Amino acid sequence: MNKEKAFNRIASATIKALKEQAEMGKVNAKTTETVYQAIETAFNKEYMALFEKLDDSKTALEFIANGQDLNIEQATKLAQQTLSKLAAK
Repeated sequence: MNKEKAFNRIASATIKALKEQAEMGKVNAKTTETVYQAIETAFNKEYMALFEKLDDSKTALEFIANGQDLNIEQATKLAQQTLSKLAAK
């Protein structure tokens, strides 16, 4: 996961929520809570993406570690496919 992209997505969600609240013309505890919720939602989306990547990596490593009959080329290919999949998310 690209840390910079993750922070940009969180910042974008925050800015969007702030803009929507500003357009309503009033800032109070309720509108502030809406912004906090937008930030929390964005963080949760990023965490979920990290957990998915962790699961993908764990599955590939377990497959190799559990003694599957893989030669070095097959193990290398599995590792490369897993890395490519992680980079694409």
